[in-house]
Amino acid sequence: MFTGRALIPVKILKSFEDWKSGDIVLLEDWKAKELWEAGVVEIVDESDKIIGEIDRVMTAERESEPLTVLPEGLYERAEFFAFYLQNYVRMNPSESIETINIKLMKLANLRKKLRDLKLVRFNKILKAVMLRPNSLELLSRLSPEERRLYLQMSKMRNEWLGDE
Repeated sequence: MFTGRALIPVKILKSFEDWKSGDIVLLEDWKAKELWEAGVVEIVDESDKIIGEIDRVMTAERESEPLTVLPEGLYERAEFFAFYLQNYVRMNPSESIETINIKLMKLANLRKKLRDLKLVRFNKILKAVMLRPNSLELLSRLSPEERRLYLQMSKMRNEWLGDE
């Protein structure tokens, strides 16, 4: 699920290796998940920051015809914080109702905005496959997940139309 391409800020709760309790460090998403579930770290909640990044990208996508370049690891960080928000509620049943409601509202907002971004970009990728399959210039603007999708659809398009 997690790829190690996203860096997640965490607060060290228990001294561990070279880290002291209270240190804030950046960890790959899979490490942050493992250590959070083990109770060694606390996730620094950046879900609002991710939602803001998605909003900025959506504005740029609406104002630009070609696909814009995404901030590095945006999808991975968004997926991580969706995981975090969902599991925070499950792992902290004694948390106040207000805190739980805030986390759930952030989760719903993050999921909606991420889906909207993926739909906008998917539609642009579909259009690009029709007009410019296998474009190296376009490939440089895509995330790794989008690149895979674009290349697979380009291949299918070329096979279907006989443009191999």
